[in-house]
Amino acid sequence: MIYIRAGLFAEGRTDYDFLCPLLDRLLDALAADLFPGRYMVAPSDGIDAPRGIAGGRAEKIAAAIHERWEECTLFVIHADGAGAPVEMRRRQIDPGIASARALRGDRKVVAVACVPVREVEAWMLPDQEVFRALGGAEVQCPRNPERELDPKLTLRRLLEAGGHRRRTEDLYRFFGETIRLDALGSLPAFCTFRDELTTALRDLAAIP
Repeated sequence: MIYIRAGLFAEGRTDYDFLCPLLDRLLDALAADLFPGRYMVAPSDGIDAPRGIAGGRAEKIAAAIHERWEECTLFVIHADGAGAPVEMRRRQIDPGIASARALRGDRKVVAVACVPVREVEAWMLPDQEVFRALGGAEVQCPRNPERELDPKLTLRRLLEAGGHRRRTEDLYRFFGETIRLDALGSLPAFCTFRDELTTALRDLAAIP
């Protein structure tokens, strides 16, 4: 039996609200294909560095992973790409994963980068069905969400056009729980994340 529990290190509260439930569903779908009948997915958990950790983001990522080592079996590190996802990953994620691996030299650290092209809100835009599930007026989703210069603003405009009165921030978990994985499969950045997560699950299964 392969036990899967992701620890998510993200940039802000709404990122956790959206990504944690999405991650649970994605891990279950991937594991069902990789290890049918031989896995258990526990709810993903938001992680952060303990208070008082000196240094920058790399040190905080390493400390957060070390702090939750006994509870989580793989780690997902999120950073918005701000239009330069490769560079943002190199600066904001890779050093932290390297530091965590140096800190936990006794065990293999299974960790994955999660980097939308600009903002994670772009991953909330490809599925018309989510907006229908919210009710209200019909809205038109963008054809290529990852090319939106301000996905957060686009999301807010779509919700307003649909007549939704709840704060946008209150709906992130709903999107994470509801958006279809096959709709997300139209986004290259999400596909990169999904493929790396698949590799990470194989790595996790190979650990004695």
